[in-house]
Order: sequence, then C-alpha cells, then structure tokens
Amino acid sequence: MKNASPFIIVGQGLAGTILAHHFLEAGIPLVIYDSPETHFTSSKAAGGIFNPVTGRKLEKTWLAEDLFPYLVDFYSRLEATLGASFFYPMPLFRPFANVEIKTWLMDRKETIDHAFLRWEAEGVWVEQAGWVDVVKLLQVSRLYFIEKGLLKTETYTGHEAIFCEGFHGQKNPLWASLPFLPAKGELMEIQSDEPSEDYILNKNGFILPLGGKQFKVGATYSWKEFTNEITSESREALEDKLKGMGVEAYEFISQKTGVRPATQDRRPFVGFRPDGKAGIFNGFGSKGVSLSPFFAKQWTQEILGKAEVNSEASIRRFYHLFSV
Repeated sequence: MKNASPFIIVGQGLAGTILAHHFLEAGIPLVIYDSPETHFTSSKAAGGIFNPVTGRKLEKTWLAEDLFPYLVDFYSRLEATLGASFFYPMPLFRPFANVEIKTWLMDRKETIDHAFLRWEAEGVWVEQAGWVDVVKLLQVSRLYFIEKGLLKTETYTGHEAIFCEGFHGQKNPLWASLPFLPAKGELMEIQSDEPSEDYILNKNGFILPLGGKQFKVGATYSWKEFTNEITSESREALEDKLKGMGVEAYEFISQKTGVRPATQDRRPFVGFRPDGKAGIFNGFGSKGVSLSPFFAKQWTQEILGKAEVNSEASIRRFYHLFSV
C-alpha cells in the first residue's frame, strides 16, 4: 500500500470521517473532498445515540455482540488521537408504555435475549448504550485532516473514488440503482430542570442529556421531502413526544434537521463496484454511530487482503444491478 495512489474519499460526514480514520490507522493513503456548500451534512443533526436493543419486542440490534465492544474501543482510541471528548457511554431507560405493553413483554420475557437488559418494575435498563457528540467529532476531525493536508474543500468531479455522500448518494449516477430509502428527521434542543441528566430516556422518542440542564429531544421520521428546512409540524410532534415523556416545563433552544441515509433492506452499502474503480460507504441510516466503525474496520481489512466485508453489508449483493 505504501506506493499506491491515495484513495479519494468524497464526503466528510460521519461515514467518511470514520472511514478516513481507519485508513489512517492502517497506513492507507487518502485524500478527502468535502463540499458543504453543495452537500449539506446530515450528520450534524444526528442524535448520536448507540443502543444495542431495538423495537417494541426488545430485540438485539443486528450484530450487536460485534458492534458494541468495537465501538467502545474505537471511539476511546479516537478521543486519545484527537485530544478531544465526544464519546459518552450512558445508561438508557425504556419505561413500559402502559400496563398492556408491560404484560405483553412479561409474558414473553423467557423468549427475550437479556444480554443487554436489566429489568425493573417500571421498565428496562439497556446496558452498553450511550451517545457520541457527532458535531464535535466532525469538527475536531476536520481540523486534524486539515493539519495533515488531507482535506480539500471543493467538489470532486471524478468517478474513481469512495463515495460517502449520505442520502445525496442516491442522486449520484454511479449508485442510482441501489435501493436507498432516505428518511428525514428533526430534533430539538431544550433547557429544563425536569428530565434526569443521569440517563437517556427512550419512550416513543428520546431525551438525551447534554449537560448543564440541556437536552436533545428526538426524533421525527418523514419520507416526503429531503430539504434541510425545519418544519412546524415536526416541532409540534417533538413537543408531543416531550409531553408523553413527562416533561412540561422547558425552554426551547433550537430545532435541527437531517436526512438519514437509510436503505430498503436496512443494511449498509459497503464496497466497490464490479469494475473496482468506484466505492461506496453509505446507507447506515439512524445507526451510523454504531455501524460505521465496525464496517470501516471490515472494509479496511478487505482492502488490505486480510478479510471480507459481511455479505449482508457488501454491495456484492447488488452486483446484478450494475452493468460492468
């Protein structure tokens, strides 16, 4: 790899940033092209939560046993490299929505995997959860890349690169055949004395403590339009979520929006086109904080000839959609 031309990474959102750090650790040469004027970065509005349990059935997320030990190692290591704090392991509490749901879950308790769960009378605690301050991570990484002379703040117009463009990727002719299913999301930040600052509350939404009595509240889902404009409808929906989580008194600070780069089969797009000239690292949806480190590591290992990307994430599963 020492004599190889640098890989070109297009996009310095969460996915591109995480991939670039893995390449640097592995000694793989790279240069990053990022054009925030033409491609707004949805990562800056991300909730940043990592959570190994999903859905009303309290199911483990896909590959949880692999993803979560690695993300702890990776983000802790990256904090040391960048000299900044942005990784916050934190308990997450999921109260039972009502008596019916509690009864329904208790009746099925023996069939539920308890590896990440601790049950209490009013709900379940989820272990190995927490959040990443994605905005801080991107900011300090950007400075790091600039200091190393790796970042070009301009639009890349070629085709032989690794594209980490988020939901914008669906407009790239190279990837137009891939089954993207982007979802716009909005959240808001508030100040309040009511929620606990000791844990993330998850009940038809989330309240994430940021410190100093400030909280992030999310999130909405919309598949209608994908602008970076906030909406009054989402503001109302977020206020309803707050009320449903028992918070009545608060001061509104801000509202933010982004578009999750989700996919139809809920699996990311990782790998090169059949001709090997263009690659993609995308499609991590709302789980980018937990998925992208693991798959950045896997793809780095594949590029070095040491392993292969999980078949459920590799774009080899869509090779039949490409013409070579």
